[in-house]
Amino acid sequence: MADPTAADRQAVYTRDVFRCVRCGGEQLLTVQHRAAVGMGGTKLRPTTTELLTACLICNEAFEGFLQTGALLNGWKVPRWLQEKGKREGMNLVGDVPVYYAVERIWCVLIMGARMHITEQQALATMRDIYGPQYDEWRLAA
Repeated sequence: MADPTAADRQAVYTRDVFRCVRCGGEQLLTVQHRAAVGMGGTKLRPTTTELLTACLICNEAFEGFLQTGALLNGWKVPRWLQEKGKREGMNLVGDVPVYYAVERIWCVLIMGARMHITEQQALATMRDIYGPQYDEWRLAA
């Protein structure tokens, strides 16, 4: 996968108020790819809707013990959603709402900005995108 540009990284940090989306940490910040990028990922440069600010600790945990929580909160999206979007010529990753834990708000990421939505809207959108699997994830968490 092509790395984000310096301008995109700055835009993501600015949009996320220079804090980790999960813990609110302001140190050791990284740009987190919401969709998996390893093992045959795309060569396209990610858009800002596909990126989040995460501290190094949370970024690593999203791939490990926090994986289910990361999916539930839009910090990560499953590979199959990215593949489905490619087949349909759409960026479905950008449709998945993101929970900003410290602020306790849900947002949809649009063109370098975040638009607040209600928790009910976020959960309805997640169910529309993921189907019954989303409720299974919630029960497992």
